[in-house]
Order: sequence, then structure tokens, then C-alpha cells
Amino acid sequence: MGPSKAATASALGANEHARLVWLAYLVAGAALCVAGLYPVSNPDTFGHLAQGRQIALLGHVPLRDSFSFWRAQPALWRNYEWLSDLLSYRLYAWSGVDALLGCKCVLLTAAGALLVGFAHLRGGARAALLCALMLVTAIPAARFRFSERPEMVALPLVAFYWIGLSYLMRAWGAGRRGVDTAFVLGLGLAHALWVNLHGSHLLGLAVTSIHFGCAWWLGVARRELTVLLLLQLLASCVSPYGPAILTDAIAHLTQPEYRVLVSEWSAWEPSDPLWFLLAPLLQSALLLVCAPWLWRSGGAGRALLLCNVLLAVACFRSIRFVAEYVLLGAPAVAVGLANLLREAPWRKLAGAVAGTTAVAAVVVTWSFTRLPPYVGIGHGPDLHALPAGSAAWLAQSFPRPRVLATVEDSWFLMFELPGAHFLQDGRAPFYGPEHMWRVRAAFSDEAALRSLLEDYKVDTVIVRHTFKPHRLLLAHLRARSDWTLASIEDCDAVFVRSSVVLRDGQPPTPLALIPEYEPGGLLAANETQAASLLAELGRLPTHDNTLGYRSWVRALLSLRAQLRAGPGDGLRAPANAAEVTRLRLALARLRRAAFGAQGVPVVHAYHALVATQLCALAEAETAFAHARAEGDSRETLLGAQELALRRGDAASVRAFLAQASALPGAAQDPWLAALREAAASPPRCP
Repeated sequence: MGPSKAATASALGANEHARLVWLAYLVAGAALCVAGLYPVSNPDTFGHLAQGRQIALLGHVPLRDSFSFWRAQPALWRNYEWLSDLLSYRLYAWSGVDALLGCKCVLLTAAGALLVGFAHLRGGARAALLCALMLVTAIPAARFRFSERPEMVALPLVAFYWIGLSYLMRAWGAGRRGVDTAFVLGLGLAHALWVNLHGSHLLGLAVTSIHFGCAWWLGVARRELTVLLLLQLLASCVSPYGPAILTDAIAHLTQPEYRVLVSEWSAWEPSDPLWFLLAPLLQSALLLVCAPWLWRSGGAGRALLLCNVLLAVACFRSIRFVAEYVLLGAPAVAVGLANLLREAPWRKLAGAVAGTTAVAAVVVTWSFTRLPPYVGIGHGPDLHALPAGSAAWLAQSFPRPRVLATVEDSWFLMFELPGAHFLQDGRAPFYGPEHMWRVRAAFSDEAALRSLLEDYKVDTVIVRHTFKPHRLLLAHLRARSDWTLASIEDCDAVFVRSSVVLRDGQPPTPLALIPEYEPGGLLAANETQAASLLAELGRLPTHDNTLGYRSWVRALLSLRAQLRAGPGDGLRAPANAAEVTRLRLALARLRRAAFGAQGVPVVHAYHALVATQLCALAEAETAFAHARAEGDSRETLLGAQELALRRGDAASVRAFLAQASALPGAAQDPWLAALREAAASPPRCP
């Protein structure tokens, strides 16, 4: 090949590389952006908005707490995220929650582009493509952290630190004094901003310190990194609280009690999705493969490897760092793999990466509704898992309560009820471990609860009646005459002291309804009781978050006419068009109840039973699967046999009945009797 032809081929190859690198930027940024595009539902978001609103109204950053009543006098309070809170509230006031969502997606897009850019600078086009692939495949393990919270700033900022620190250590580029100075000043200013945005600024200091140590060890960029580290230490004191914003963050990080008290600070547990353990393990395996080359590649490579080891330790110590590890560690692994695959033909490698990325994108999209946060693409607010109905009742009837609630519910209520005060909310470092332990103990110990309510003069309790640890709290308050059940929504109930005077000048009138999803009482109700319960539903707040509970009560009351015998004996098949209509209406209501009840097994069980009678077999099978989340029940065991009969599997039902006949009372069981009759002449679905 002549010189001109070789030059032309080289130019074409360079253009092809450039196009694919730009495609890698686009894929990484767009993938992370789309992954973060889901409705705003995290309760922490609303707590931060409440804190930002307070700063905006006051015109300055408050130094004392005004949200709680755990101290006789307002305690000193350092808001580590004051700047994030203020900016978030300004965005919200400008254009609602979608402005917050848009800001988050911009941060994610920037993080994706910066991480691919860093991989490209360190390892060329191959590393850029591999980094984009790794970022896409990391999404299922990272997406649960993509909420509208101050911590989102850490991803693009660390990516910027990777680039700047790597340049200062001459891992790429020839190095010019002007550019060095720009990076030193830029990283120093970025750190001053980060210190006031979120407590993860400690990670920025750690990353710089590791590069500083490697620089001194190897004798490169000592002056630049010394100046930078001093600037960042100085920047850590530039806040309304001076150096306390740094020392308090360190104290919080080093206290082991928080890893027990705050679930997201604890390590992976078997109750967490398995992928949140497997993804970091796979990342660690790839990092181990690349570690020898990174260690030999110079000071910047060693620093990058050590930073990733730090992220790995943080990840396995606390599940909240899974996202940071699998995303921020992608460039290091990509650069190492690119070196290992340097002899692979470019087009074959690019084709393999492109094909794998396409498959990964499909799998990632499939995972959106199957891994936390269990939601597809969307926008706007999603309040169905938050106590929005309770907030609506309190805002109308009792707007200045002294509230005991879960941390998550308190975060949301802080924003919805500006006049409310809380015994505890989401500001864990502010309250300290001792107070948090005392409040938590009250949910499972009656004596501790009684003491807590009286010592702090609590006048309002928000009970999450779908939450198992609150069952004792619910039973205790229902048994006390000095507390009144005032409102119920899908997941929460409001109890207020009977002695309080509501906004209308009257004491609270107790509801006759029961805040739970137990079917027995509703199915056993007589006509007078049923009419009374339906009338009571009219007293609940007119809010979307009460529709699930309303639908459950109405559905169960309508199913009384379809019972075989009594509650717990299953439903008989519809005998006429009117009964089919009744079951269809009940099915629609149970679908809404299942959505509102947030995974309560018995709601899914009755949803499945009604779907089975109407021959909606696929829907019934899915509902039974949800109903078995906490183990089998009478409804799931016997209801599954009815489903099997309608699927034509009478043999397995007969085998089940043969085993069940040996149980005490089986001969007199109406449901088993109905199954024996049906197994002899199986029902058919059209």
C-alpha cells in the first residue's frame, strides 16, 4: 500500500474511532439519564425541600433546630446539605418536582459523560467503549440510589476529580503550567462547593489524599498536589459552620451505631436484592484482573487502583455505596481491560462491545420494575407510598401537631405540614444514636412507648398499619381511651390524643373502621354493620392515598354474598350475570387495593381468588405469587388448587386433596369439600 493509501486508511480509522467514542459518550450519558427518569417519591427529597424552604423564608442558614421537640429548647443544628436544600427548593418553587427530576438527570448525564471521558483520556477509544458498556450494565445495581437527594452531586464531582488529579500526575497530556494551575484552582473551588452540598465531600478529600500520597511516593506533581490538598482543607472550613462541617462529618462516618440504626448505612443482608451483592463482587473480580497493570502503570494508575479499593471497602461496609462503586469504578476497570485487549482487532472488539451493550440495555430496561426502586420511566410526583392522606387530614384539622412517626414518614410530613414538630425525623446525626434507639424501642415495647408519649407530650402518632413492626404500636393506641383514631389511608393511620381541640373547635371523633387489611371482620359483618362501615368511609380524606383502603373495604363487603360458608372458606363461582358483575366490580377494587396496600399478602390473596373465579388466570397467578411473599396461607394453598383446576390440572389437585384429607377437621371443611366436588367435574374457563 502506498503512502497516500496508508494515510487515507489511517484517517478513516481515526474517524471511525472518533465516531464510536462520541457514541460511547452519548450511550453512557443517555443511559444514566433514562435510568434516573422516574417519578419523585423518596421521602428524603421532601425533607430536604422543607429545610430549603426554611432557609429561603429566613434569608439565612439557621443554626438551631425548629423542626423537632426532643429538647426543651431548640438544639444547635448543622445542616450539612444547606446549599443543596436551598437550591432544590428554589428549583421546586420555580417548576415543581419535575425541575428536581430534570436537575438529577443532568447530573447523571454529566457523570456518564465525564466517566467515559476519563476512560478515553487514560486508555483511548477501547477504554471509552468498555467504560460505556460497564456503566450501562451497572444501572440495575445503582438505580435505587438515583433519587432527588444531595448525594447525587458526588458522581459528577468524583469523575471531575479523576480527570483533574490524573492530569496533574501526568497520566495524560504533556502538562502545561497554566493548565496545572487551572485544575488546582478548579478542584479547590469544586471542593468548596461540595462541602456545602453534601457530606460526601469526605470522599473528595480521600481521593485527593490518595493521589497526594502516591505523588510523594513516586516523586511526581508533589507541589501541585500539596497546594491542592491545602486548598481543599481550607475549603472544608468555608461554610456557615466553619470547620465543624468537616469534623462532624468525620464523627458521623466513624460511629458504628449508625450502620445499625440507618438501614442504608448497613451492609448487604439476605433481605436485600441479591444483585446488590453480586454486582459489587463482579466489579471486584474485574478490578482484581486489572490490578497488576494499573499498579505498574505509574502513580496515577496506582492512585486510581487504591481509590477503587477504598470504594469497594465502603460498598461492602454499607449498601448505600454500591452505586458509587459500580459507577465510579467503571473507568479503572475499562482502562485495565483495554490494555489487556490491546491486541484484539479493533472492529471485532467494537462490534462485540456494541452488541453486548444493546443486549445489556434490554436487560437493564427489564430490571426497572423488578429491582429497587421498582418503577418504570415516568415523571412528576408519586405519593402513594407516602402519608399524603394523613398530611391532608392534619393540614385541614390539626395543622400544628407534635408527631411521632417513622423517619420516612416524618421526612415527608416536614414539608407538607410547616407547622408540625417531630420527635424524630431523618436527620440521624443531629439526634444522635441514643435518642434514635429510644424512639425505635418504643415501636416494639409497650412500656417504652408509654414513657415516650408522656415524657415528650406527643399528641399525634402516625402508624404505618401495613408495617409489621408497628403492630404493637397500633394495638396499644387502639386499646387506649385517651387516644382517638382520626384518619386512615392506604398504608398509614392518624391517632391523636382525645383531649386535643381540632381546628373546628371540637375534639376528634373516633372512626369505627379498623386500620388493617384483615378480611375476617369485613366478611362477617351483618347488613347494619356493613352500612355503618360504608358510611364511615365518607369521613376519610378525599385523597388518592385513601382509594386503596376504601376499595378493600367495599370489595370485601360485597364479597360476603359470594362466600361458600363463612370467612376463610373461599368464594363460590358466580351463578348468574348479576354475580359475575359483582365479582368484576370487586376485582377492579382489589386491583386498586393491591396497589395502595404496598404488598400486603392477604390483599393479593383475595385479588387472586376473585380473578380465579372470573377465569383471569394469568392475573390470578401473578397475584398468588405476590401473596406468597411471606409464606403460604389458607387462601393461597386452597386458592392455588382452584386455579389448577381451571388450568386443567385436576390430577395435582386430587393428589393435594389426598394429603389434606389426613388433617384434623378436613372432613368438615367446606372449602375442601368444594374442591373434592370440583375435582370430580373440573370447571372450565372459556
